Amino acid sequence: MPNRDDRRGFSLLELIITMSLLAVLAAMGTTRLSGELRRRTTQIAVDQFATAHSLARSTAVRYGRVAQLHIDAPTRRFWVDVDTSGTGTGQRGIIWYVRDLSEPGLVMTSNRSLLCFDARGMPTTIPPCESADAQIIFTASDKADTLATASLGKILR
Repeated sequence: MPNRDDRRGFSLLELIITMSLLAVLAAMGTTRLSGELRRRTTQIAVDQFATAHSLARSTAVRYGRVAQLHIDAPTRRFWVDVDTSGTGTGQRGIIWYVRDLSEPGLVMTSNRSLLCFDARGMPTTIPPCESADAQIIFTASDKADTLATASLGKILR
């Protein structure tokens, strides 16, 4: 007959206590983790917009034509296009792709809807283009990140 001290394993009480402690620790970490995930969501959105902004400038230089950075804040989308035909007919092609920020809870606001860059990569206000001093805010719950552009086209964070 085995001795009680020779048995291996855990008692039910020990398992319940251990699982309860793990549950409390997980609950404490989840709230902090969800806040960091929201913060990371807004940071990623700002990074993607900064990339699109840089792409618009370099595309204008590459094609030697006005490149447009479209900002559609209500639908959380932005994209770059340029006249790629080379004939000046206005046939515009999207460069990169239309970036759709479909993350749940992410809100995008902007004071501009169309930024344009000339063949030198400098901002231009030739109609329908708007002034280059834009402010774009990405918000997810209580976290927000702002990206601003200077009138000369430089990105300010």
